[in-house]
Amino acid sequence: MIRIALSCSLDGVSEQTPDESGQSRVNNAYIESILRAGAAPVPVPVTQEADGLAAIIDCCCGLVLTGGDDISPLLYGEEPLPEVRSVSARRDKYELLLFNLAVERKIPVFGICRGIQLINVALGGSLHQHLAAMSDLTIRHDQEESRHTPTHLVMVTSDSLIHGVLGDQAEVNSFHHQAIKVLAKGLKVTGVSPDGVIEAVESAEGFAPTILGVQWHPEGLSETRPEMAALFKLFVNLCETGHRS
Repeated sequence: MIRIALSCSLDGVSEQTPDESGQSRVNNAYIESILRAGAAPVPVPVTQEADGLAAIIDCCCGLVLTGGDDISPLLYGEEPLPEVRSVSARRDKYELLLFNLAVERKIPVFGICRGIQLINVALGGSLHQHLAAMSDLTIRHDQEESRHTPTHLVMVTSDSLIHGVLGDQAEVNSFHHQAIKVLAKGLKVTGVSPDGVIEAVESAEGFAPTILGVQWHPEGLSETRPEMAALFKLFVNLCETGHRS
């Protein structure tokens, strides 16, 4: 069974307190989704020690960047709007380290919600800081319903990896107030909402490693919706293929 690294959130700290006083945490739904897909999840504790992170990534065949707080707009050259919510510079730095380590080793990366945004920023793209400020939106992207409840559709491009498991469209949940604005080089759009928000990306042809990113939370749907479980299985298969080669 291959190992898949999972990024963690850093809870119980502020920018004025030491990392040692907090807790590295990952939602158990990610763990169960990876296990059901046939791989062993490895939560990676939040640290700035690059050598320690590298040692963990060296034992894994893939990386999942999980959901969480907003990414600092300073990372893509913008001043934060008042609507920007909780930001953790420590988590930003930690996940950028993880992503760069995965790219250096050419192991597949799967970004979920915050994760898709982190990938885009790491590769030079930018984000809409607050979707509600966009007048042309017709969908509520920060739903009040539970994570187990899909609330809108995503249209999937036919030439994408995820089309093989999701088909032309997917019913998804939605828990974000930010989204990709300027798409980074090395990525291509593979899914959009009916009001035009980028909901899925993958690595463009010729870019290594393989990257998948979705703006929704498939881990909240994978227990009851086979197509979302298949999304994790697709990622695990990509990691296994890279491991064998």
